Amino acid sequence: MLALSKAQPLPAGDGYSVEVDSIADPEWDRIVADFADSNPEQTACYARHHWKSHDSHLLLRKNGVPVAGARIALVKLPVVGRGLAFLRFGPFWRRREAAMDGQTYRTMISALVHEYCTRRGHCLTILPRPHPRFHETESLLLREQGFVRRREIRDAERYVVDTTLDDTAQMASLAQKWRYNLRQALNRPLEVRFTEEPAEIRAFQHLYKTMMERKHFASTTPVHLTGTLMAELPPALKPKLAVAFHDGELVAGATIGVFGDSAYYMFGASAAAALPLHAGYALHWYVVAFLREQGIHWYDLGGASHEPGLRQFKKGFVGKAGRIVTMQGEHDRWSHPLGRLSADTVFSLRYLQRRIRHGSHFST
Repeated sequence: MLALSKAQPLPAGDGYSVEVDSIADPEWDRIVADFADSNPEQTACYARHHWKSHDSHLLLRKNGVPVAGARIALVKLPVVGRGLAFLRFGPFWRRREAAMDGQTYRTMISALVHEYCTRRGHCLTILPRPHPRFHETESLLLREQGFVRRREIRDAERYVVDTTLDDTAQMASLAQKWRYNLRQALNRPLEVRFTEEPAEIRAFQHLYKTMMERKHFASTTPVHLTGTLMAELPPALKPKLAVAFHDGELVAGATIGVFGDSAYYMFGASAAAALPLHAGYALHWYVVAFLREQGIHWYDLGGASHEPGLRQFKKGFVGKAGRIVTMQGEHDRWSHPLGRLSADTVFSLRYLQRRIRHGSHFST
């Protein structure tokens, strides 16, 4: 793979240039922090540890200023050398405090197609970020750029809380049962706070492991990255670990990523004792109050993985004021038939692996 050592001009001109696989990880993450639509999966720190260096990056500049970027996971088939270039929850293209410019998005997509489809021969698959305001816009722009939606997302609904409401309005927005359980939780002797203590981070990660064993679930969720992300990401992107204790025992925790105008429920864990205490309700209520103070608009709770109880919890928390964003699917673009066929093989293997791991409880 050719690594570019400096920005290369685009044929379209207008001051745009691209850099591919030439930016050091710390510098990349400092750039990501300047965007309102950043995401944990678009950071170098997350990609390096999660994808085990099987990733690539492309940065778009205009007149020397970064205006868009993407971190791509590469899954190539042996021998043929073609495969999948997967962009999840990207690209980022809205700088903080800057007006939205659709031309920036179109130019970024064109640069991605040229690099990963035309030059490398892969199939480029993009799953736009499930933002309440921009998901539909980005999906439409992709289709205008020649992308085809070829696969649905089985766990398509994302539950997003509007954190701008004050306590009274937020309480009124909640579903009735959620509000009742929250009041029960607030009357319990729970200690809820954020922590950066290494011992408590390790305790949270152990809690997640024991939860998976208790529920007989298999998971590839990289909860082990909590401490790494907190230590290595720049301050503006460093996740927060919220924990809930009862009688000195950790009963619930959540890794919260704050990126641009949104926060993300990245990893969560609870003990069996958390259920009668309603600890999860108190924990998330605490998180929302913090996000409101920080001026963060949205709190993305993720999907429900076809679990009725989890769906009820998240839907009740989203309430009347929040949003349920239905993702429109993975969008594909390719220049070579072999790239499309190779990507189809990769996706078939992914489907088979997840069916084996999760049985009928499978989601993309």
